[in-house]
Amino acid sequence: MHRLWSIAELQDEILPFCTSKAAVSLGLTTKSLLERALNHVWSQVQLERLIECLPRDVWYKLEDMNGEMMGLGWYWCQKRALAQEEFDRMLYYSRRVHIVTFDKLKWVDGLFFRSPDGKQPPTLFPQLHTASLFFSNPVDSSIKEVMDPRLFFGTSMSSLTLNLSRALSSRPTGPYALFLLELGSISPNLRQLHLSVDEWNGNSVMDILSQAIPSCRLLESFKVDSPNEKTAIISRKVLQFLANLETITELRLPFVEFPQDLLFAPTSLQHLHLKPLGPRSLSGLRNLTFLRIDNASKCKKFDIAPMSLPSLKQCWVSGDPSFCAMLVEAADGAPLTNLILRMEASTSDRRDIPLAQMLASIGRSSSLERLTLKGSAKSSHIIGLEDFLALGKCSNLVKLQIRYDFRLDDANWDTLLPCWPALEILKLGWKNHGDTSLRVFEAIQRHSPSF
Repeated sequence: MHRLWSIAELQDEILPFCTSKAAVSLGLTTKSLLERALNHVWSQVQLERLIECLPRDVWYKLEDMNGEMMGLGWYWCQKRALAQEEFDRMLYYSRRVHIVTFDKLKWVDGLFFRSPDGKQPPTLFPQLHTASLFFSNPVDSSIKEVMDPRLFFGTSMSSLTLNLSRALSSRPTGPYALFLLELGSISPNLRQLHLSVDEWNGNSVMDILSQAIPSCRLLESFKVDSPNEKTAIISRKVLQFLANLETITELRLPFVEFPQDLLFAPTSLQHLHLKPLGPRSLSGLRNLTFLRIDNASKCKKFDIAPMSLPSLKQCWVSGDPSFCAMLVEAADGAPLTNLILRMEASTSDRRDIPLAQMLASIGRSSSLERLTLKGSAKSSHIIGLEDFLALGKCSNLVKLQIRYDFRLDDANWDTLLPCWPALEILKLGWKNHGDTSLRVFEAIQRHSPSF
């Protein structure tokens, strides 16, 4: 073999372009390539592959046939105890793993990760930095020992996604709970945490997180999903910690009730997706680029504090028109590219903001590419030519969707369409009170070649 192959930098340049099969073939050609080739092959794996490197008489797969979960996953069970050399073989590969995921794997017998002398290694994956795992309580008597997730993680862990399907429903003090409680000390460099919970364990997970999250002081991204959209409850202490964490850049808690009087302190926050919160909470987020707030009509008090969102690029808000109008004013001058406002009918103690005023504010965003305004079918607003012309400076507009009654005649289209030469999608409704015929397509053909 030519001496060039012994140059580590050259190997690192070539291996990323190899498939796993090609990397193995390349590694078998010379000893100088073998270690790096194995590191490449095992750098990102599914956990099943680690078990499959054991002899076939050690394990078997049990398909999950539990009612509604039928056919959605596998349980891996142990047939016999591991010999020491078999256990060492698994460690030989696991120490190379940087990214590990579960596929249809729902549960693994914890005995797989216990050495013949009864001792467990400090961690199976000392170099692991990214993991996406599915933890579920076993439902079959063949399963002997609950896997301890603490075995998976070392100090290099930076990104973690956990699907905790019923994992804490019947064993709230088991290894899953202990793992979450010790998360900050097990993985002190954790920067991204994404949790998926369900109706069986949502509040159990949140109770544990209330104790665990404050130890994750380098956290940059925190997400909580709930497949059934059931509201999860996180303690005020945790929310206050997240709101004050200077390293946080992304916070997505769409199913968590957020106190309206809680203020955000970090200027680093860029992505925010929450349930209702009051405008005071947004007053200091000058670097925010993505904002989504669902059901803003539930905000009971509007403490109108000065808001400024000069960096906002994408905004998605559903709720009260007053709140939507305030956000539009706060983003005045921001490089908005995508704006979605779903305005619900106002309650009796609030007045509708004139839509013309809101369109005039939006029209000052020359960078806007996609605009969606959806109002209630009961709204009395009728948008006319002057209102549409307020959007005339949005020359980069690609998609325009306005769900309000409108009034446009054939002649109006020749006035409007030249303002939006890049327009591709146009959706208007509920009802046109003007006189528009099929001649409008001639105007579209002349002024909007990309339509």
